[in-house]
Amino acid sequence: MLDLVVYGATGFTGRLVAAYLRRSAPSGLRWALAGRDAARLEAVAAEIEAQPGLAAGVGAAPVSVLGGCDADEASAARIAGETRAVLSTAGPFSKYSDALVGACAAGGVSYVDINGEIPWVARVIERHDEAARASGALIVPNCGFDSVPSDLCALRATRLLADGTGSACVSVQGVMHMTGAMSGGTIETGLEMERLYPGELRQPFRLGGASRLARGGEGPSDADPSEERYDGTLRRWLAPFGMARINTRVVRRSAGELDAYVNVDASRFRYREEQLSPAGGRAAAKMAKNAAIPPEKLRALVEAGRLPKPGGGPSAEKRAASAFTALALARAADGSAAACGLSGGDPGYDETAKMVAEAALCLVAEERAELPAAARGGSGVLTPAAALGGVLERRLGGAGLVWEDGYPLGSLPGAPDEEAEAAAVEAEAVAKEAW
Repeated sequence: MLDLVVYGATGFTGRLVAAYLRRSAPSGLRWALAGRDAARLEAVAAEIEAQPGLAAGVGAAPVSVLGGCDADEASAARIAGETRAVLSTAGPFSKYSDALVGACAAGGVSYVDINGEIPWVARVIERHDEAARASGALIVPNCGFDSVPSDLCALRATRLLADGTGSACVSVQGVMHMTGAMSGGTIETGLEMERLYPGELRQPFRLGGASRLARGGEGPSDADPSEERYDGTLRRWLAPFGMARINTRVVRRSAGELDAYVNVDASRFRYREEQLSPAGGRAAAKMAKNAAIPPEKLRALVEAGRLPKPGGGPSAEKRAASAFTALALARAADGSAAACGLSGGDPGYDETAKMVAEAALCLVAEERAELPAAARGGSGVLTPAAALGGVLERRLGGAGLVWEDGYPLGSLPGAPDEEAEAAAVEAEAVAKEAW
């Protein structure tokens, strides 16, 4: 019996996952590469064995390859029958991993992936949560850059708020700063979801977490931002973030549906996520415009080579020049607040591979009783925070990502916009006088 199978290992991100596991997995881990073409899988196995800087006696080599595995139910049953856990990088996941997650849920096999397909995740919950709970399978989608930083930063910030003040959290503000492009797979997935489920993509509570809706329904802060704005607390311009339509849904499920965060008033909880503009208001306006590019124009940019295609990715040199910082600012009704940040390298590829690999290792290299999922029966379809929580936080810190509690807001990229700040102060004074 294998400990772990990496499905989709011949794709760009799949190869990065395989290389990471080869150099970082605990010795003795029995893992395999799976996909359609056995020859290409063997080539990946040889490639990761020859990667530069691989130290002797470190990590674990794959013990086998499972070729001939397609997206059908027979292949899914074969994979699930040979392993304790599956890591999938094969997207669009609604097309290539749907049968596999069903086989895992039915067979008691745990599963992680890097999908950002919220409508599909909603269907996975609806179709497979009950079976996974019955079989003991722990199904954890969204374990890449979408949505591990958002989910774990929100978790950590609410814990800091509770530890520091004892106050219940009523909102978390997420802010992303990143350099480097989104992956071709992420772009393709977004286009496919826009084609198949345009209405569902705009439902802020599609994954649940809406326990407060009985108190007046959705509020303005639940809607996905569409314009740039100046934030007086951060003293920076913010713009809409394309991946917020994924991350916000996951965080809301963690907080409201699964009660994964610490001391949260789920009946009032709100989560909003935007990206930082390090170059002021004009840059923020341009970022907002870019975030609203119609799907047909995005498709044309992909076809023209202006944006990455699925299965491909940037060179190691370009990835090395990319980085991200995720910030979460948790607030209580009494005005108290706590912040934390998570920083790392290239978000779309290298760190996504690291995040999902470490999520998988939580399932096969850690005691299951230590995982937060144990408090929820140890199985079912859960978010990264609800399933893996602090264990994944610790593993990511040990793998080179940097946590910073009490994140110093003054160290955010860019400089405060003095003109916008003065306008914000004046507007606040007028508002106070009016009330």
